[in-house]
Amino acid sequence: MKFPRPHILSLEDVDIALYLAGPEDGPPIILLHGWPEMAYSWAHQIGPLANAGYRVIAVDLRGFGHSSVPKKVTDYGIEKLVGDVQGVMNALEIRRAVLCGHDWGGIIVWHAARMIPERVLGVISICTPHVKQPPADPIAIFNKRHGKDHYFVDFQELKTPEALFESDPLAFFRMMFRTVPEGAKPSSEMFHLMPKFREYLAAGAPPLAGAVMSDADLQVYAGAFVKSGFFGGVNLYRNTGANWQFGKTLPEEIDQPSLMISAERDLFLPPSATYPMVDMIPDLERYTVEA
Repeated sequence: MKFPRPHILSLEDVDIALYLAGPEDGPPIILLHGWPEMAYSWAHQIGPLANAGYRVIAVDLRGFGHSSVPKKVTDYGIEKLVGDVQGVMNALEIRRAVLCGHDWGGIIVWHAARMIPERVLGVISICTPHVKQPPADPIAIFNKRHGKDHYFVDFQELKTPEALFESDPLAFFRMMFRTVPEGAKPSSEMFHLMPKFREYLAAGAPPLAGAVMSDADLQVYAGAFVKSGFFGGVNLYRNTGANWQFGKTLPEEIDQPSLMISAERDLFLPPSATYPMVDMIPDLERYTVEA
């Protein structure tokens, strides 16, 4: 089906773009994308879900796509992100919904399941596992394990990451949206996103093997981020420490039926990262997409 037109919903402090499909009386499922993405990331899932009878609501997170871009770093904390989900449900008069998230969307849905449990019918996460509360600020952990060039650490610096990615958005997405090279192994260097992108630009941003989408789709992403900029997305990472502090107030157990979908060759979040979830989610199904 053709990708839906955006429906702009004005919440208390932000405008959120929604993409709607399927019968309004169908079971509602809210789709939350990750970084560096937008609701268009669900282009191939919206149609099948709608045809199966679901009421599909795909969301441009604040700072992405056709949603507005708040100006403060603190505008992108987990309480704001979950608040947007609740605001969308209230505006659409949805009492309970299944929440499905990928990447950062996965972080949001696991938090929402504990922050607004009465509104969450079930949880689906793609790639992002529910994890136990870390013993220290994750930024400090990433810095110790992988160095200052780990992108979570690098992104804490204001303005520099945005300026780098905005210098050539199309090249950025060409480098990012690729398959895992054959024989690739986990390493600290794989997390060093900004140095890798600088090297790629210095080499003239040549064509790369393993593209996972067409040039036309790459242009959609590049055009959207030319419009929104990268500020909002990078600010998700700048709230990591504050989100960690907030997480201390939440229970670790997830009560809702949950589906965890992993990718066999995901080096960043491998299927093995889901093993601890068994002790925290009584009603859990895990599925691995094989290469």
